[in-house]
Amino acid sequence: MKDQVSSEEREALLIKLWMSHDARWFAAVAMEFGMEVANRLNQTAIHEAAKREAPRLVRTLQMSPVKNRDDFLAAQDAFIGFLGPDLLDFDVEAVGEDSYDLRMNRCFAFDQVTKVGVAQQYDCGILPRVTGWIEGLGLEYELSPPIGPCLMAAGKECVYRLTVKPSAAVA
Repeated sequence: MKDQVSSEEREALLIKLWMSHDARWFAAVAMEFGMEVANRLNQTAIHEAAKREAPRLVRTLQMSPVKNRDDFLAAQDAFIGFLGPDLLDFDVEAVGEDSYDLRMNRCFAFDQVTKVGVAQQYDCGILPRVTGWIEGLGLEYELSPPIGPCLMAAGKECVYRLTVKPSAAVA
């Protein structure tokens, strides 16, 4: 039976299963313990998972070491392309030597929490993954604004400025 499913179909199904699990886990925690706890645990879990995920992806994708903003932007693009390119529509604009603006045009998390009617209580679960990737690759960063309630749900433009500090090996 496995041979009857193409690699593309298998990949699409695995992403849908992963997203379905994620949504149901979040909903279960929110129903049992409230949105505040669900948001905090969601952010912690995804940030910590991303710290492990990033080095694994770099090895699997046979990427060069990530040492600065430009390396990280290439890694971020590769990671999103590998994990679910259709989940987000975003733009990146380099700012200065070590910063960039990440602008979300469409976000699957916002779409889903809007569908279930909890967008106004939802705290961003996307940026903790990005910051986890940065930390997992041994880099330091600054982020503005701080991660908090979903900007799209608040009717604001979803734009974050990240400053990725070069690793000590480069400095």
